[in-house]
Amino acid sequence: MYFTLKDKTAELRCVMFRGMNRNIQFKPEDGMDVLLQGKVTVYEMRGQYQLIVETMEPAGIGTLFLAFEALKKQLQSEGLFELSIKKLLPKYPRKIGIVTSQSGAAISDMVNIFQRRAPYIELMLRPAVVQGEEAARDIVNGIKQLDRIKSIDIIIIGRGGGSIEDLWPFNDELLARAISRCKTPIISAVGHETDVTISDMVSDVRAPTPSAAAEISAPSFSELNKIISNNLDQLYNLIDLQLKRQWQSLDRLSDRHEFQRPNTIIERHREVEKKLGHRLSLSLKHIISIKKTNIEGLVKEINALNPVHVLERGYSIAFKREGQIVRKEDDLKVGESFVLKTGKGEMEAEKKQSLSI
Repeated sequence: MYFTLKDKTAELRCVMFRGMNRNIQFKPEDGMDVLLQGKVTVYEMRGQYQLIVETMEPAGIGTLFLAFEALKKQLQSEGLFELSIKKLLPKYPRKIGIVTSQSGAAISDMVNIFQRRAPYIELMLRPAVVQGEEAARDIVNGIKQLDRIKSIDIIIIGRGGGSIEDLWPFNDELLARAISRCKTPIISAVGHETDVTISDMVSDVRAPTPSAAAEISAPSFSELNKIISNNLDQLYNLIDLQLKRQWQSLDRLSDRHEFQRPNTIIERHREVEKKLGHRLSLSLKHIISIKKTNIEGLVKEINALNPVHVLERGYSIAFKREGQIVRKEDDLKVGESFVLKTGKGEMEAEKKQSLSI
């Protein structure tokens, strides 16, 4: 077990080997005060002191853990964690706001996933400090700004992993209450799956990671195509069922007693039957035409947003060797190779020089 022992002014790396771990009678958690006994050694590869821990005992719950539990208890008593007050995510969002660092791994991961799974989603980033004393207030202001934009369907807040101190802004009371008051559904995506913050508990949906938040916030292209296909099948089945019912109704009418009278009566009712059938056919054709037009419009809109079709019109996308999209000239160094993807295939290229435009 590897961990770091910290106080206000210093920190010391520690290691406790498996044989010693078996003697621990409690579950160590971030922020706890502990009493350690061991030997101080030097980790020669890094030239750092480290403590080889032999025993570990709890010295009481740390101040951060106490503050976390106190705020958790208070907000829980006010009902801020209740499932009944949590807002549902829209099934088909069109615009998603994100509050996170503009230079962190979290925003990069989310953008890549949206571009791959759901490029039809419009993203709006509100850059925010996500670590330090000013972080909580900055995130609160970001939530308020995005909540005032009516076209935004979902707000995602979060950051990548870190220590308990790094993630502490997401345990702030002001932030928790801002999340609770927000009219737009909020997804909290802080750290890794094992990291749980007050923001996770108050938000409408908790995602284990920022990448997971991007995946659960909007359906992919393949999911949308499946939904459209299922709706078409249901529409055709309903039309077929309605036709069968109408013809059965006409058959029952033809079997009634008055239809067994002389030919004049029979002919008259046959004419009525013919008119009813014609009107029914026209009505069904009209319904089918309207539904077909609506469905074709949706398909055209989806296809227009498909990045593959954009490439087929003569455009291309440049990717780094690691798979990242090249967005601006200084993303590549002179001499660095990259992959150019077109509508007909891919080719490898190399940056020769920078051009001023």
